[in-house]
Amino acid sequence: MADDIVMQILQAIQADLADLNRKVSGLDRKVSDQGRTLDIVKQDVRMIRSTIHDMGKTRVTEGEIVTLHEDVNRMQETVTDLVGRVEALEGRKPD
Repeated sequence: MADDIVMQILQAIQADLADLNRKVSGLDRKVSDQGRTLDIVKQDVRMIRSTIHDMGKTRVTEGEIVTLHEDVNRMQETVTDLVGRVEALEGRKPD
């Protein structure tokens, strides 16, 4: 009889661990997606910095300035979205 109770407890623990494993696997996929997005943002930042550096050496047109503003705005929106996603994954509310 005691063996049956122990087996039931062990089976319940196994089921809980399997559920936890599924949740962690899902979280791993979400974190990997955020990492890829972060890599893209880092690349955008490097390109924008390079562009600003090059602007000091050449004459820039109004269209190039507008395009740069659009790139910066897109990057800021992406960073804001990424921060929200990470905070959601961590279980925190954004400020």
